[in-house]
Amino acid sequence: MRATSTANVAITDRVYIKNARRLSSRMDRNMPRNVFSGAALDILYNTDEIEKVDAATRDQLIDFITDFLDCDCDDAPYCGCPERKFVRYLIELRREGMSPSRIVESLEAEYGLYAYEGDVLDFLDSSVRSLEAIEEVADTLAEYETRDEARRVRDEVVGSR
Repeated sequence: MRATSTANVAITDRVYIKNARRLSSRMDRNMPRNVFSGAALDILYNTDEIEKVDAATRDQLIDFITDFLDCDCDDAPYCGCPERKFVRYLIELRREGMSPSRIVESLEAEYGLYAYEGDVLDFLDSSVRSLEAIEEVADTLAEYETRDEARRVRDEVVGSR
């Protein structure tokens, strides 16, 4: 049996609703901890239950819904758009100079979510490795604009300390 590294688990599988138990009791529904689980997406996307929670939590949930679940896909929110938007958001926070610990703090303040700093660091490291691979492939294929863009983003992610 092989050991599984957390680096092989998507960052969206490691982002949690801070007060899931409290939300469950207020909404009379089982709110999963993982905000990107199918059941959580279903509750957030299709329910009036959010009105049952306190104003501050409701505002955070509405911000999350607006920022990540809003898309025009027929199979929304199960289309992958929420996860892609979230990953872009994390990369953008890092490009703006936030450390992994500040990213975690921002997730909690903005959306009532939490993640572990090490998981965010693993995600960022994996993203840098992916961007390096894109650079190499693009260079090999003489796709110099793509190579340069990947390099620029990688440098911004790495250089934001």
